[in-house]
Amino acid sequence: MARSSLIEFQSQLASRLQAAQLTQSESRWLAVVAGQQRILLPLSQAGEISAYEPPMLLPHAQAWFAGLVNLRGVLCGVVDLAAFLGARLASSPRSNAQSRYIQFTPQLEINAVLLVDQLAGLRTPGQFVMDEHSPAATEPWLGPGLLDASGLTWRELNLALLADDTRFLAVV
Repeated sequence: MARSSLIEFQSQLASRLQAAQLTQSESRWLAVVAGQQRILLPLSQAGEISAYEPPMLLPHAQAWFAGLVNLRGVLCGVVDLAAFLGARLASSPRSNAQSRYIQFTPQLEINAVLLVDQLAGLRTPGQFVMDEHSPAATEPWLGPGLLDASGLTWRELNLALLADDTRFLAVV
């Protein structure tokens, strides 16, 4: 994808995300890719999207905790979502040109960001059907499998429940 078209896509996605949060939009989720996992983040729980910048490493932290990053004067912990979900080894490369940070909404009062490999746009419930063959989620913050029109499985990740999870909060 050419750099100018990627910038246009990001700009359009940011505009649509802001419009969806401010109005009664049909969109319900921000779709992201983390490793091989396709994840749906509720728009009501997701905050700003930021470009990747290398985080400052935190010694003795969990392997999935990538470090700390300063976003607009706020120090945030960086969680490599793919490594946290077990979809990628924590020692594998964590970023590429399409990697982004997804902040939690300020209402959740947690200074953390999710490092995702790629944004995949906005999604609506009408774009999915239940995946009868998908194994049940093992975590309370991970929803059931949903199939899109291409036959790909997605899972909703409830950021509010994740923010309260003891494993997520125990970075060291």
